[in-house]
Amino acid sequence: MDRMPSDLTRTAEAASVPGAHRLFAHLPRADQRRWAEVYLKGLLVTPGKKSLRRIAASVTPSPTASQSLQQFVNVSPWSWRPVRAELAHWVAEHTPVRAWTLAPLVIPKRGSLAAGVHRRFVPALGRTVNCQLALGAFLSTALGDISVDWQLYLPRDRAGEARLREQAHIPGPMPYTSAADLCLALVDRLARTVHRAPPVVVDPEGHLDAELLVEGLEERGHEWIVAVPDTLRLALAPSPEPGFVPRLETARTLLRPHAPLCTGAQATAARPRFNALPALVPLSGGPRACLLVGEWASSPVRPDRAWLTNLPPARHSQAGALIAARTAARIGSAEAELGLHDFAGRSYAGWHRHATLVSAASAHRRLGHDVCPRAQHRIAP
Repeated sequence: MDRMPSDLTRTAEAASVPGAHRLFAHLPRADQRRWAEVYLKGLLVTPGKKSLRRIAASVTPSPTASQSLQQFVNVSPWSWRPVRAELAHWVAEHTPVRAWTLAPLVIPKRGSLAAGVHRRFVPALGRTVNCQLALGAFLSTALGDISVDWQLYLPRDRAGEARLREQAHIPGPMPYTSAADLCLALVDRLARTVHRAPPVVVDPEGHLDAELLVEGLEERGHEWIVAVPDTLRLALAPSPEPGFVPRLETARTLLRPHAPLCTGAQATAARPRFNALPALVPLSGGPRACLLVGEWASSPVRPDRAWLTNLPPARHSQAGALIAARTAARIGSAEAELGLHDFAGRSYAGWHRHATLVSAASAHRRLGHDVCPRAQHRIAP
């Protein structure tokens, strides 16, 4: 008689996480629900690198637990999207959501066989690295940015080459999709799940097409705040003076004459300063009146970043607060601490399951299990 059921029961009892039943209620088998709880507890309590061996050793003395966890996350056929939908409901129910924040996260990798691994220039590092590019959807709250959904970018060769797809167990057919379109798909899923849509905040950080994002968010009718590159050409809002003809300029060219004055106290505080002016952004449906916000940190003259938003004038203070919050936050740091970068498998599905469990651990840490009552599971269409 196989001893795994009794080993699993003892392991699950030792690793019990109150409230996990809600997130994993849709898993069809009891052993899957128990291993999900073990994995979640392991992510929360394991110090340092979150390898499967270390996770298993942190929560159970069973010598077979790490193998069982590997099977659970890589092979066992369970869907991650219902878990993410319930996670989004949980967060939204227990803390006000100020924004949906989309963020590209670079995950350095060795080798070339894991799903989505490619060579990419990372502007923040100033060099090219071997990595995966994950696109995260975060609910931004007073408690921090809490991840609730993910996309994994697949470069063109991974999307089209059968041998590479097979190595990484990438389901097919899956046509190539740009990183910006993957982010818009995250927004679409959030809209079907949470329903009440706050502003969408995106800093492409050189990995996403900002113009494509702006177009897509505008077409969907969302309120948005997007950091835009210097290549994006805008115009000052029309002047009431007769004969005024808007001239397209880069965002930083428009902002440079409007650098905020830096007093002695501000100079020593080393905090970013902001200034804003009305602008027009050319879109496929015609020019759109927006607010252009400059962020100055390293130079008193040249803005470090430019942000564009379609929030109406009455809510420009809200836009400024969200931009300031985005500037100050290190989005994805909680997920990195909980092991987002530590998944060692090659499987596309395995990566998504691991990322889902990392998000569950992050939410559990932010919110606490005491606010996770038993509830009926809901699945977004």
